Amino acid sequence: MTDTYTLTLYNRSTAPRWTFAVYTVVPVSGSDRLSPVAWLTKTVDSGDSVTFEWTLDHRLVFAAQGIDTGTEWTEAASMPVAAETHDNAARLGYQSDGHMFTLEPAEARPATPGRLYVDTDPNVPEYGPIGGPTVGLALSGGERNRPSTFAPAIVGTSGPGLSHAFDLDPTYYIDAGTIRQGTLDASDTWVPGPPA
Repeated sequence: MTDTYTLTLYNRSTAPRWTFAVYTVVPVSGSDRLSPVAWLTKTVDSGDSVTFEWTLDHRLVFAAQGIDTGTEWTEAASMPVAAETHDNAARLGYQSDGHMFTLEPAEARPATPGRLYVDTDPNVPEYGPIGGPTVGLALSGGERNRPSTFAPAIVGTSGPGLSHAFDLDPTYYIDAGTIRQGTLDASDTWVPGPPA
């Protein structure tokens, strides 16, 4: 059984409402630029609290859009994966005649706890700020006592013939303000790091 993690946030400000957001950052190789996504969010009135709960269940995701800070990133497709098994990789393909991306299981990599992979076909277009492509990692979580859902947590640029490796040793960040779930982080300080 997967471990369950919890985080309780309290709104002790004098402001009437804040939206709390949890971001996660994991090193991703093969991307020129990374952006954390507002993964868990909840608007909390002054004096109230929210408890988020999550597991380390993952999905690999992609979108045909760029990384534009402050905008909402919406996945086009996702695929369940497990680092401890041979279901640990996905392949991003592209059908140029139909201008369509595909995400499907890839040839298995050696099962490595804490590592997931996305490989891209040679005909996948070069990254562009409007059409992407971008690849990412979604995590399962949500508000305690509510059904968990998978939501994107971090995305990175992609392109032709790349191999992306996601290191599943996350660092978590919390923010408060007027934040929408799925919004890309507004800072440009995130850079890719090589998985160990």
